[in-house]
Amino acid sequence: MQLKIYLLSYCQYMRFWEKVDSELKYLGKTRKELANAVGFDAANISFGIRRNSIPAADTALKVSRFLGVSLDYLLDMEEAAASSPHERQVSEIESILRRFSQSDLNAILSVVEAINEKY
Repeated sequence: MQLKIYLLSYCQYMRFWEKVDSELKYLGKTRKELANAVGFDAANISFGIRRNSIPAADTALKVSRFLGVSLDYLLDMEEAAASSPHERQVSEIESILRRFSQSDLNAILSVVEAINEKY
C-alpha cells in the first residue's frame, strides 16, 4: 500500500513540473521568467524535477497564477476529480480559457451562444 502511495505521489510531482514546462512553452515564457516573477531561483525548477518534489504551497500557488492555470490543474486534482471523459474535456477547456483575454472570451461566448441556439 505504501509503495502505491509513493508511486502516486511521484507521478504527481513529475506531472506538476511537466505541466509547468508545458504551460511555459505554450505562453512562450522561460523558466527564468517564471522564477523572477515568483521570486525564486530558476535552478529550483531543475532541482525540484531531480528531487521529484513540488514547491511549498505558497510558491506553487504563485506558479499557477503566473501561468494562468489553477493549482488543482498543476497538481492533477482536476483530472482526478473529473470522472467522465466529458468532465475531463470540460476541465481541459476551462484551463485553456483561463489564459484568454476578456475580448477573446467575449468572442468565444458569442460562438458558444450561437451553437447553443441550434439545440
